[in-house]
Amino acid sequence: MPIEHTSRLLRAAVAAFATTIAACSGDSKTSDQPAAEPTPSSVSGTEPTAAGASEQAAELSPTDLEAYAKGLAKETELVRAAQERGRTAATPEERGAAQQAQWDDATIPEGAKAAGLPVDRYRAVHATVHRTFRWLDFQGKIDGPMQLDTLSATPEMKARLARDPFDELTPPSRAALQGMMDRLVPPWIEYVKLTAVGG
Repeated sequence: MPIEHTSRLLRAAVAAFATTIAACSGDSKTSDQPAAEPTPSSVSGTEPTAAGASEQAAELSPTDLEAYAKGLAKETELVRAAQERGRTAATPEERGAAQQAQWDDATIPEGAKAAGLPVDRYRAVHATVHRTFRWLDFQGKIDGPMQLDTLSATPEMKARLARDPFDELTPPSRAALQGMMDRLVPPWIEYVKLTAVGG
């Protein structure tokens, strides 16, 4: 499961738990306390799934990546707005709703609209770019927030870490993505800091 999505699920579970406790106990102290957020260390990339390495990479064109840039900007906007709603939420239910609004299930359809792509196509491009950048970040080739605990990494993960993330892409896709790194990496880092590190 991608690190970003794992973090979102964790935050949502915490929010849902707080909502359940408040509803069952009727304790005003519980309902007044904000849902806990995961610390950066809890989403540091200690266990990226091996499944990500075997997923089929989408074919990428410069047009796809231009669209992705627009979609990611929209997703980032939505996540920021949801986090602000969470910070000002008066009830656990409102905080839970704000957490869910940050999930990619909520943001990707809107990102696809902004990108002008069908949702499935945008999701495939999104996954391919994010997977490539995530492993580049783990390797220290881009200056993002993701970290991999190599001491507890499985042999498969270590082998994955030693490979060039671009090798999963076809030559045209590789050329297209490498040609837009300067434009795409900074907003990707911003998005990951918001979603994987909790803003």
